[in-house]
Amino acid sequence: MDEERPKSVAERDQLWASLRELREEIDQLAAGELKGTERQQQLSVLLARIVQAEMDYQAREYAR
Repeated sequence: MDEERPKSVAERDQLWASLRELREEIDQLAAGELKGTERQQQLSVLLARIVQAEMDYQAREYAR
């Protein structure tokens, strides 16, 4: 077993769990409630980075 895998999985799980606090704002974005605020821009960048990290994680997992 890859020694880094448990750490990677734990970090990934922690990241996804932290999104619960942002659920209301994420729901608003998902509903198209775009106000163009700095907060929404920051949240959009954060979500894009999370999706990017998830895609990288999935690519590594399926490459095994």
